Amino acid sequence: MSSTNTRLKPAPEDEPDSAPPPAERTGTREVTATGTRDVTATRLTGPLGLGQAEATSTLIAPLEAGELPNVAAIKGPRLDQLLLLTTIALVVLIVGLLAALSVASTQAQFEETARRSTERIQEQARELGRTVGQTIALTSATNLRDNNYAFLEEVAGSVVKSNPNILRVQIFDPDGVRMADSAPDAKKEPAPEPATARTVERRLVEAFYQNQPVFEIQEPIDYGSSSGKGLVVLSYSLGALQKQLEVLEQDKRATVRSNTVRMLGLGLGFVVLAGVIAAFQSRRITRPLGMLTGKVMQLAAGDLGARAGTARGAGREVATLGVVFNHMAERIKVLLDDVRAKAQLEREVSLARTVQETLLPGRDAVQVGPVRIAGLVVTADACGGDWWFRAGLDERRVVIGIGDVTGHGLSTSLVATSATSGFASAMTLREPSQVNAQMLITALNVTLANVGRGEHQMSSALAVIDVSNGYIDYAAGAHPSPLVFNRNSGQVASLPARGPLLGASVTSQFTSRQAQLRPGDVVVWYTDGLTESRDGSGRLYGTQRLAAAVQANAHLSAEALRDALLADARAYSAGQPQRDDITVVVAEFSPVA
Repeated sequence: MSSTNTRLKPAPEDEPDSAPPPAERTGTREVTATGTRDVTATRLTGPLGLGQAEATSTLIAPLEAGELPNVAAIKGPRLDQLLLLTTIALVVLIVGLLAALSVASTQAQFEETARRSTERIQEQARELGRTVGQTIALTSATNLRDNNYAFLEEVAGSVVKSNPNILRVQIFDPDGVRMADSAPDAKKEPAPEPATARTVERRLVEAFYQNQPVFEIQEPIDYGSSSGKGLVVLSYSLGALQKQLEVLEQDKRATVRSNTVRMLGLGLGFVVLAGVIAAFQSRRITRPLGMLTGKVMQLAAGDLGARAGTARGAGREVATLGVVFNHMAERIKVLLDDVRAKAQLEREVSLARTVQETLLPGRDAVQVGPVRIAGLVVTADACGGDWWFRAGLDERRVVIGIGDVTGHGLSTSLVATSATSGFASAMTLREPSQVNAQMLITALNVTLANVGRGEHQMSSALAVIDVSNGYIDYAAGAHPSPLVFNRNSGQVASLPARGPLLGASVTSQFTSRQAQLRPGDVVVWYTDGLTESRDGSGRLYGTQRLAAAVQANAHLSAEALRDALLADARAYSAGQPQRDDITVVVAEFSPVA
């Protein structure tokens, strides 16, 4: 800090082993009686502190245009092309299935017709054959009995002539001898055919005659012969059936061909129509998507004013996507504005912290005659409301001040910084001989009341120590009384002083008290952030534990005792967040015997 009228000299390095760990520092110059020296405003980052303020986040700027993804390198068909190809493929598949179903249905229909025709013709052939066979059998029975074979020949020939579907008529006797045959080139066998050649029974079998498929219809002739029954065999032609089946096959082929051509024409028409509709609809859908994609790219490029228009005809989902995009873009704009404001605030906080650290005394102890002074502020946030001060008033007296502005954060740090500056200025308003604790705390109250305008109050404790004889003049305003421990007697006492909170009113009255320090006395000033530290169960650190910690570590130097007290408080509240700023100032009075 830039101190005024200061005569404090740095303390010698007498305990290197207990030196505190390195800490972050901001360099300044302090004026002393012997010249200038480098001092540091220290923020505790080593193991002796009770916490460390979280580092401020860094604002990440939006992507520049050159940093955007290379969307041109993305390969593949467009969405409208995919929709068009998918629609055409679907239509082709449906038309193909319908065509195949039509062909299969037509074939099945014709096959069923052919089957029924075949069955009908076969049944007609059976009925006709049975009728004719029975007629010939009745007619042939008498002629066979009378051996009138010539008449049988005439009967067989007349049957063939009168019915073109009957190609041949044969009459056999019980011995299987062919007695009549309508075939002009048939030869009569002189000897009977074997009896096993034909089975004398009524039946219908398929056979071939003159390379034509025929039904052979057999009808037994019972004419009372002792040898058995005769047999009439009719060869019924299936040519008509074959012709009818051929006609059906030709009709089937023609119908299938016609249906196929018709389905192909319809399919081509459907494909063209579906392609036109799909192209129109896909374009109607993808145009808003393309516009939305362009707006997204503008937003990614940093154009926070990019907004999507109303998507008409593209479906509820696309319209919803546009509305959501506009909402998202608006939220991004608001968030980025907040981030920028936060970044600006962080920069201001960082600057305020730097100023505050510059004005606070350094971490190193100073030695003024028999008095050695060391102090440290550990903030709960980036900026704190605690402060402390040390300065030489004249050749014999040194001033020590400590304060705690209500709350913590940027505003309290500014008030604390103003209080520190006001405190330093108050020392220069009068001659050193006229400066005392009451005057200083009264001036500090007026300064804070004017700066805080009643919105900020502060507790504070001030002391003016005469290093030649240990005489101390002290005053306080709603601040915890400092502890006094004597190394020689082991007794613990305090320096109580009453007064209102500083900054509440410019007319507030303060009084000072005086005491005599004894050799070996150690005075510990602190803010309530130390005694109000809590463990995991919520219990306070308290003044009793503080007194015990002072007693246990009183043999240490001022700076080592300060660090030991901070370390004890940190161990007590291990794992718990630091709730308030903590300041500890230690002054030891050790005159040479």
